[in-house]
Amino acid sequence: MADGRPNGRATSLPIPAPAGRGRLPWPLRLGILLAAALVCVLSVVFGVVQPGIADGNGLPWLVGHLAALVAAGLIWWLAPTAAPGWVIVGYALAETAYMWAYGIDAGWLWPLLMSISVLPGVALVWLALAFPAGRLRRGFDRRLVITASVYLVTYAIVTLLVTPNHVLDASHERSRYAVLATGDVADALGRVHAGVMGAFAVVVAGVVLLRWARSSGAARQVAFIMPVAFVLWLVIGVAWSLVRLGGWPEHLRLVVEDLNAFSVVLVPAAYATGLIRMRTIRARAVDLVQTGQLSETGHDRWDGAVKTVLGDRTARLVWPGSQRTTDRDPRGRAMSSVGDADAPLVYIEHDAALLDNPQLLRSVSASLRIMIDNERLTAELRHSLREVSRSRLRIVQAADEARRRAERDLHDGSQQQLFSVALRLRMASDAARADGQLALADGLETTIDQLASAIKELRELARGLHPALLAEGGLAPAIAELGRRCTVVTKVAVELRERPGQLIESTVYYVVSECLANVTKYSGASSCEVVVSDDPDGGLRVVVADDGVGGADPARGSGLRGLADRVDAVGGTMRVESPIGAGTVVSIHLPG
Repeated sequence: MADGRPNGRATSLPIPAPAGRGRLPWPLRLGILLAAALVCVLSVVFGVVQPGIADGNGLPWLVGHLAALVAAGLIWWLAPTAAPGWVIVGYALAETAYMWAYGIDAGWLWPLLMSISVLPGVALVWLALAFPAGRLRRGFDRRLVITASVYLVTYAIVTLLVTPNHVLDASHERSRYAVLATGDVADALGRVHAGVMGAFAVVVAGVVLLRWARSSGAARQVAFIMPVAFVLWLVIGVAWSLVRLGGWPEHLRLVVEDLNAFSVVLVPAAYATGLIRMRTIRARAVDLVQTGQLSETGHDRWDGAVKTVLGDRTARLVWPGSQRTTDRDPRGRAMSSVGDADAPLVYIEHDAALLDNPQLLRSVSASLRIMIDNERLTAELRHSLREVSRSRLRIVQAADEARRRAERDLHDGSQQQLFSVALRLRMASDAARADGQLALADGLETTIDQLASAIKELRELARGLHPALLAEGGLAPAIAELGRRCTVVTKVAVELRERPGQLIESTVYYVVSECLANVTKYSGASSCEVVVSDDPDGGLRVVVADDGVGGADPARGSGLRGLADRVDAVGGTMRVESPIGAGTVVSIHLPG
């Protein structure tokens, strides 16, 4: 790996578009399928009514071809590309030439139809090799299809030139194209053709079987369908060739003829079934998100989930910037990138056979991309929440510090100056009374009383900002004083092993003070209880309970919301239980 990129070339896996459904709108595609079905029906009707094939197998042939067209419709809907659907439609239409050739005895037309009927073999070869990706990915596949195409076109032309009579119905007019017909050339050519096509079929069957044997996991689950269908088609084709040589019992001949008629649907149906199976497997990638297997954080867990959904126990994730390199045999391995090709989020190292199932890889890629983005956004959100919490805590700390400074300033500054003024006025009053100035002395006494009242109010104000009793004695005496000042009979219990920090201490005092104020104003209670204790799970527990009317709702009014905000700012939690007519219990947990 260099610069955080894995060794070798990675295949980019963008988020998948909807399944390939062709460029034509669906009404037009449906019309094409119906038109092709009509051609198949007419070919059977037109061919079967002819005397030459009165004992033919028209109905099985029709059912097989209509089923192939249904498979084409499914493939158009499910495949990543429309090409397989078009190939099957062309295959079915070309096959109809075989039946039309029964019903048309004109020497200028039936030979052309019989020649065309040999061409669908190319379609079967292409479908088998292009499965399930819908395209020929390997050079060998392309060369094999080109070779088969050249051979079949050549054979069709040669057959047209050397075959004078209809193979199955001698009543047809002699071919007008058989300019090279001599002796048994047509029969010999037919035997050679059967051997060549048998060899082609064996090679293709061997290729698809070999790929199935080499594949693993999800690729293996899908790949087995095509070799089974192709080998079955090959066996039926060989049996049909043997039947045409003669010597078979009549009942076996009829069975093989019917099977041969139905065999036209084997490869198209296998292709469609494979795509349905692929969609089921791809749905597992979506299930990874829905069931939370991919939503769990941690790259190792994602590794396991990807192995599961791909069915590839050798698959793994390679993260850009990591030093993990491919330490396995690179043969048969592939590397697919998730995200932008220039800046991938992660690489998936997997069995190269999975490249034949690009939709599965894209589905896994899309799920991974979503979860990686979710993890990034979640991390950013958590960071933002931490910053907000720190910010709120700093605000609370700053407010508490400001109250403490204000209390000190009032106590040490303004209050002391007022005491000094009161002392001077007392001295002046005493002097005036000694001089017999009683009116002045009485006026000064009145002023002294007013000043004393102002000092008392100032002291209460300072206590409300940050009570000196809390700073000097802690929570026990400060909350006991709150209980004594409450107009509702209040029982106070403070049981702490050690004194908490200033921030927590001031928060407890603030919470109890506000709760008792609410009890006085709104509860209609006759008694109240305040308990401050150590929580067995750590931290502090504060409970304020009254026997009032209940019905307190934190969602209404700013009092309880303000308490909840203050508690939350220091990392605590608050719960309010207030059934109507059964009092109110405010329970608070604060960190130690």
